[in-house]
Amino acid sequence: MKRILTFILLCLFQTNVFADPKNCPNTTPVALSSFQGKTFDLSQHLTYFSTKPSLQSLSKVTNHFQTFRTEKSAGVIPNFGNTDKQYWFCFVIQNDKNHYNRIITYIKYPLLDEVKFFALRESGEISENTQGRLYPFRNRERDYRGFSYGTDLLPDETVTYYVGVKTDSSMSVPLMVAEEKDFDSFVSLDTLLQGFYFGIVGVMTLYNLFVYFMVRDKAYIFYVLYLFLSAILFQFSMQGLFPALFFPSSPELVYHIHNPLYFLFLISCFPLSITFMNLKENSPFIYKWFIALSIIPIVSFCLLPFFPYRLMNKTGDLFSFLLAFFALVVSFYIAYIKKFPPARFYFFGFFFVIVGGLATVLRYMGFLPVNVFTENAFQIGTAIEVLLMAFGLGDRISVVRKEKDKIQLKAEINKQKLIAYGKELKLAQKLQESTLPQVLPKFPGLIIKTGYFPASLVGGDFYDLTVYGKHQICGLIADVTGHGVPAAIEAAMLKIAYMQTLAFANKPGKVLESINVSLVGNYKNQFLTASAIFIDLEQKLLKVANAGHPALYKFNEQSTSIEVIRPKGKLIGYAKEVQYPEETYKLATGDKILLFTDGIWDLWENGDSGEEELLQWLLTRKAESVESLYGGIDEHIRLRNKEGPADDDITLILFEIT
Repeated sequence: MKRILTFILLCLFQTNVFADPKNCPNTTPVALSSFQGKTFDLSQHLTYFSTKPSLQSLSKVTNHFQTFRTEKSAGVIPNFGNTDKQYWFCFVIQNDKNHYNRIITYIKYPLLDEVKFFALRESGEISENTQGRLYPFRNRERDYRGFSYGTDLLPDETVTYYVGVKTDSSMSVPLMVAEEKDFDSFVSLDTLLQGFYFGIVGVMTLYNLFVYFMVRDKAYIFYVLYLFLSAILFQFSMQGLFPALFFPSSPELVYHIHNPLYFLFLISCFPLSITFMNLKENSPFIYKWFIALSIIPIVSFCLLPFFPYRLMNKTGDLFSFLLAFFALVVSFYIAYIKKFPPARFYFFGFFFVIVGGLATVLRYMGFLPVNVFTENAFQIGTAIEVLLMAFGLGDRISVVRKEKDKIQLKAEINKQKLIAYGKELKLAQKLQESTLPQVLPKFPGLIIKTGYFPASLVGGDFYDLTVYGKHQICGLIADVTGHGVPAAIEAAMLKIAYMQTLAFANKPGKVLESINVSLVGNYKNQFLTASAIFIDLEQKLLKVANAGHPALYKFNEQSTSIEVIRPKGKLIGYAKEVQYPEETYKLATGDKILLFTDGIWDLWENGDSGEEELLQWLLTRKAESVESLYGGIDEHIRLRNKEGPADDDITLILFEIT
């Protein structure tokens, strides 16, 4: 009884798994003769279903095909985007030839984490193989970057195949079948094309690195970095070459290296784009946007260890999709609106990359079908971009050199202007020095000390001292508008007018009136302030006239306050008919007189006007000699210059009656 029951169960199991033609429902066998010496696309003959959780045993898979609803690919290469489901496919191959044949079933898409192959023969024999990114490369039967599985078909034999796939990346399953010799030809051609692509990219990378060392333009080093990360390393991962060439026994490394390379590739796009299109100069606003956007892939790269592979891979796909459109619009704007010629190469180069990249991303996301174009568009676009960008970088160097030549020419012109200006300043300095007294007059009973401190090489102040007879001296101090050569010329004009005046003017008021008549209309609507004094040492008198100039100060050792003397009078050059009234003051032994320009007030400025501070300072030092007072002022000037250059010229004349 037990033997009968065992026999019945074996028959049922044998029938369910091996003999039932409905093991792969809704499909028709593919005749070996239909291959016709080439690789054959199985998308017309695939039946599939998806499941979660995954199925691992053939009995469960066949039971699912028989029990649950299935789909047909109907000539469209299966493509499901980024999904966490496992997909099982089945198809049937019939050897309708009268001789033995070995066929290879393979999947061209290399980013599948797990691929299970089952072959179910009519005899009931089952063969299987498991491979994928998460398995060592030795699990693969052939030295091929994709996934392949070989079986021997006897004459007139029919074999049912089951293929299960699962991945944390995008799900694309281009299932193909070919006789062994045709598959070997396909692999040879595929290897040749991959070698051709990486050969172009590798040569261009080394070439641009060499050019960088020649010209030291940072755009080249950013381009080399971009090529190395995106066109070489990331493509190695995309094309499944890391396990085939470098890490055959490190599936975990192959799996985990993909997303970091993805985001490093995205990060490298930003410095390349910014420098290649000169965004900082051509469009500061877009430059700021690029800087802000670059934070996203940088932060994503840092978060890779903390978030699932699938989530970060989706993030990379979405960001690269948006970045592609943004870069295309920006490059068009810079090239054709801002008219920066090198950006045209960037635009067209990235146009091909973007078309290829978008086709790849949309294929990964499940929006585009899998075909020859979508499978190879990114590599083709990258190869074209490499060539165009090389031309673009050359054009950029040409443009940058022209700009540098213009800058250098402008700098040389400015240099010559500065040299000429320096010569003018030296000439103006000599001219101004010639207007100032070379030797001070000497009178018994009078000590004179003068100081002239221009704010720049040539100042706008003027002073003069002239002897009248044996007992009189005439002094003039003035503040001429401006600095430099114009101020020196105006000072020379003032000197001439002053010397002409001294021939007939014997009063300070007359001196100012005569100077005003000579200069009004000749100063191009500019004005000057001046103060004139006559000191009569015999009669001990001081006569003062003023033309809008700061007051003079008179004091002695017994003074309780500083006497401020400033007669009324309009600026010189304001009008032709101007009278300058005089004021007369008695002088005594020990009296000190200070004439100055308003630049001296800045030395004592402490929040408010420095005049009050100066008056207080003079009052505290009223008993000191003229030499001591001058030394104190000179010390103030040196201390102030340590804080920064003076804003105005400083001129002073000190008298002491002895």
